[in-house]
Amino acid sequence: MKDTTGSGVVLASYGRGVLVQTATGTLRCSLKGRKQRIVCGDRVSWTHEPANDGASVDSIAPRRNLIERIDSRGRPEPVAANIDRLCIVVAPEPAPDWFLVDRYWAGAELKDIETLLVINKLDLGVDALRADMQTYARLGLRCHELSSNSGRGLAELRALLENGVTMLVGQSGVGKSSLVNALVPEAAAQTSELTRDAEGRHTTTTARWYRLGNAAVVDAPGVRDFAPPASLVRAAERGFVEIHARAAACRFNDCRHLEEPGCAVRAAVGDGAIAARRYESYRRLFRLYEKFEES
Repeated sequence: MKDTTGSGVVLASYGRGVLVQTATGTLRCSLKGRKQRIVCGDRVSWTHEPANDGASVDSIAPRRNLIERIDSRGRPEPVAANIDRLCIVVAPEPAPDWFLVDRYWAGAELKDIETLLVINKLDLGVDALRADMQTYARLGLRCHELSSNSGRGLAELRALLENGVTMLVGQSGVGKSSLVNALVPEAAAQTSELTRDAEGRHTTTTARWYRLGNAAVVDAPGVRDFAPPASLVRAAERGFVEIHARAAACRFNDCRHLEEPGCAVRAAVGDGAIAARRYESYRRLFRLYEKFEES
């Protein structure tokens, strides 16, 4: 006899349904109503009523946090829930988009989520990336080099991820899927469960949750751009640790760190204490938020 009620973690969300890891296996559940917005990592309760064709989500447990991005209109769009760590993956090829890295790290800072920068494809050589890696390291962002193909550095990464839920993010082509398959050998088989959804559509663009021992990893789709929602006052500033740290020394409390006189942030950029590229990254995010506020 099948269970008629239960709970579990959402492995992936696809259209009007979700795949849930239960105590006995995986279960496809439909959603009740269009207002239910469920994402990978959510903890849900489900019911299977005789009158229904299958199980459906009954309720969502309170979230510890929610990773979001803003869409083309500036509206927040949920990506994954209950994340303990963000792992930003870059590689020598394709060339890193450091502005994208900055925005992912800013999003994690706004949510008080631990962040790790992973440099994959170590066998291709990373000398060209050293300067930027050192900039992040000086700011307190932990950097780890590895090759998912050769396995070099993989055991050390697995140890770093042994607790909590880690979300892997980054550009398309940096090897996140290869990294997931190296960490979780059965991932390819699990992914095949979502090759197509109930309506026959490909679902390879959805975030996917995988168990990693007593921990878990979430593989997020590769992206070309990302920006976290401005969920806090002065979100752009708070997302950049070195800028937020110096903001208190600015002449004006509401300093935007753009043209204002007596700006401690711009002074730090001028004397090299803040990297010019990181400052430009802050400016771009600030202007983006400003654009959406005006629209």
